[in-house]
Amino acid sequence: MRRRLVTAAVLMAMAAAPGPSWAQAGHGHAHTGQEQKIGAYEVGLVLRSGEAILAITDERDQPVDASRFGATAVALARGNERRTMEFRPAGANRLVAKVDFPFDGKFRATVTLRGPGGDLGQARFNVDPAR
Repeated sequence: MRRRLVTAAVLMAMAAAPGPSWAQAGHGHAHTGQEQKIGAYEVGLVLRSGEAILAITDERDQPVDASRFGATAVALARGNERRTMEFRPAGANRLVAKVDFPFDGKFRATVTLRGPGGDLGQARFNVDPAR
């Protein structure tokens, strides 16, 4: 009984404690971007400081080691020009690619996620850039 009370108290304290942002903690929810399901994974995309950042979590919302993954994206640049981007592991559960081209309004891209066994699937993103 005492163990249950201690466990419940610890869980309530953890739930009430404010946590760091996903980018700092490696947490997969990109709250200023968009999240999409690709294969068995939840993938969030944000734009920040000239980079596109993908954060990957599993079905239990746990960060996944991104060193085993890669991704490509076909993004829509200004003037409806298509640009291909290559994402590389960037520590924790993140993949990063440079966004070195202008785009109008929202960042629009189709992302293909790759795992150790090959392509896992695609998702379309329509993301407001971080200000």
